Amino acid sequence: MAVPRILLATVLLTGTAAAVLTGCTPADSRPTVAAASSAAALADEGADAPLDDLVDDGDLFEDEVDAPATGVIAAPDSTPLCTAPTEPPGHQVLVVVSAGPAELTAQPARYTCTPPGYEPTGTPVHYGFAAAGVAATLVDRPHGDPARPVGLDELVTHLNDCLADRDPADPYACHGNAYDVVLDSHGRIMRIGEVTVP
Repeated sequence: MAVPRILLATVLLTGTAAAVLTGCTPADSRPTVAAASSAAALADEGADAPLDDLVDDGDLFEDEVDAPATGVIAAPDSTPLCTAPTEPPGHQVLVVVSAGPAELTAQPARYTCTPPGYEPTGTPVHYGFAAAGVAATLVDRPHGDPARPVGLDELVTHLNDCLADRDPADPYACHGNAYDVVLDSHGRIMRIGEVTVP
């Protein structure tokens, strides 16, 4: 049996009112504290304690109370902690699964905020290399240097080392097997560059 909405709203409203009212107690009105303070002040009028002189002169503390800050309060930062890089037109990022001298197998990649930065999605696809040649680049190990052009055979060796969890030849390193690829009109790779995530 479904609970009527009005009954549910009444229960929630009653619970909220009870919570608010229990937060207020008779001690909050402070009549006892006020009476005790005035009685102590009357008793203290005749006696002069050594610290009373300091308080009267204002040497112990200042009577100024810090005023609340005024002005515009900044809104919370709505900038996302992680944003996907935008690919130039005609470019796509692939995660390489296997590589050979004539083709490589790769999956489309999706950017993630966790290392290595790209994760494979979808079904692996075979991509041949363009007959006119392939412009390939690898990233130098220190990451500060620009990507270096390499031959296709060096790229395939690098890919196979990274896929087999071996250290590639210096000065290169493995960066998650994600590559920025440009395809020709026949769907063959004409440009491939290793992708690093900052």
